[in-house]
Amino acid sequence: MRPKWMLKTAGIVSAVAVSLAFTGCRDTDYDLGNVDKTIGIGGNFESTANNSTVGICLDDVLDLGENNFLKIEEDGNYKIDVVDDHAFTAHMWVKEFSVPSKTYSGTYNIDLGDLVPSSSPRKARRADDVVSFDAPMVNMDFIYEYNTDQISRLEYVGLDKAKLTINLVFSEGVKKCLNNIQEVRFVFPQCVECGKVAYKGDSITLAEGNKLILHDVNPANDLSFVLHVKGIYLDHTYGESYMTYTKGEGFKFHASLGIGGDVKVSDVNTDQIRTAGRLEVNGTATLSKMNVVSARGGFTPTRNFGKVGGVSLRNIPSFLTDDDVDLDLYNPQLNIDIESDVPFATKMKGAIVAKDKKGNTIQRIDVPQFSYKANGKSVVSVRRRSQKAGGDTTVVVVSSLSDIIRHMPDSIALVDLVGVGDDSQTVDIELGHNYAGRMVLSVASGIALAENATVVYKDEFKGWNDKVKDVSFVETKADGQKVIDGYLKAIAKVENKIPAYLELVAYGIDKNGNEIGADKLVVAVDEVIAPSKDGVTPETSSVNITLQPKDNSVFQVLDGVGFRVKMMSKISGKSAVTGVLLNAYRQTIKVTSLKLQKIGKIAVDLN
Repeated sequence: MRPKWMLKTAGIVSAVAVSLAFTGCRDTDYDLGNVDKTIGIGGNFESTANNSTVGICLDDVLDLGENNFLKIEEDGNYKIDVVDDHAFTAHMWVKEFSVPSKTYSGTYNIDLGDLVPSSSPRKARRADDVVSFDAPMVNMDFIYEYNTDQISRLEYVGLDKAKLTINLVFSEGVKKCLNNIQEVRFVFPQCVECGKVAYKGDSITLAEGNKLILHDVNPANDLSFVLHVKGIYLDHTYGESYMTYTKGEGFKFHASLGIGGDVKVSDVNTDQIRTAGRLEVNGTATLSKMNVVSARGGFTPTRNFGKVGGVSLRNIPSFLTDDDVDLDLYNPQLNIDIESDVPFATKMKGAIVAKDKKGNTIQRIDVPQFSYKANGKSVVSVRRRSQKAGGDTTVVVVSSLSDIIRHMPDSIALVDLVGVGDDSQTVDIELGHNYAGRMVLSVASGIALAENATVVYKDEFKGWNDKVKDVSFVETKADGQKVIDGYLKAIAKVENKIPAYLELVAYGIDKNGNEIGADKLVVAVDEVIAPSKDGVTPETSSVNITLQPKDNSVFQVLDGVGFRVKMMSKISGKSAVTGVLLNAYRQTIKVTSLKLQKIGKIAVDLN
């Protein structure tokens, strides 16, 4: 799209040429000195016609074309907004592990108290017609070395299909002396989370305190049952039973199985006591292989990712492709939208890279460590400047972030990303489960220029040749050299609401579209258009544009003027204008007054 205010500038120059061609003959100062009948017409000429324009908005200056990343929002603000076409899914897990099976054995001597002389230090208690006994039967201590960097601390481990199998064998002496044991009691370690007990086809729920109570046990038969073990607590000590975990070392378990019972005196064959031999209960406790499938604690699994998504910048507008373009944005943002079912927060670090069309890295910036939350949606916004953010957005400040986009790469991506679980939180997890973090990369930023920003726009206006091909100025000689005695000049006042300095460079174009060299024609603009400080309040500048021919033959090929406009945040000796959003509709440039001048004498060939 041809910017209208540039078209007006072109019109200024064109109008000068046309006015010279058709009104010069009305000047009163004639010079008939040339013998070849070339007439030099008049001195200076000036037109003060009302040539002001309406305000031309920035949208008429910058042609967005068919790019996929630069947009105009509903309020008119320019915005970079491009989202990765494909979400990246990263998995993280803590490995399952198993503790090998352990078997323990022990022997308990039943003491019938005062029913028979005994040397046992553990005296049975007698109340009325019942003799009671209880004591630890089997110690179950073990150490399991397990070294992993994925688990820093544990409060609980959940087990899959773990069981404790108890077998009791009563000695022949017990079988002879006891007809029945009214009640047999087992006390399991308090740090163990117990399920139900399978006993003689029944499923028995334990009593409070991890106690199993069996009634009317016949010692003539061995006793056997299975306790289903759901898990083990590690968060604190339960009396004399506990399990601990030390990172880099493993597990230590200290506990015992207690046994007790009640025997009615009426069920004791007292006449057999002296000849029966030892009254023993021989027990084995087998703790099966424990598959740890869940846990509560702090976890630090680590994952490395070479490349995490990326965005492509397609069909870059022409005003961003010039070698002098420096898209130094005030506060660009690279956002990572994350949807995670990982039960713990994850700490991340990595780098942002910009690549050219051939895939070569042209800029790399390291990103400091950041975190995203557990179980939910969040946004990590990497920005050049600190800025408040609401909701679940975490801001990460990288002061050099603008370097990624300032010279318009073909693609932007996250690379060398390393994620590690945040063990400052205590969470419950399933071991071996593939938790997923879904990431979508996007670049989003309002277009506000920073201190070193430069945007370049080019355009050209042609089709003048028929109007100016016969124009020539009187030539004089100085030191043996021909000198053109005259030039064309436009004086304009420009009202600017754009928050940037505008530097205009112009040059002639011939009939073939080629630039006319400065040895033939010099087009000069003597002032830089001053910026609006806030994008709302206009600033007025006076601008002089001159077309100085160096050779009259230039008009025979001159067909137009090319323009190269640099939009800059600062110029030498002036204060920079930064951080003001560019707006396509509200920010305008307007020519408020215009004077057209012909300086010198036009030569008219009367041959």
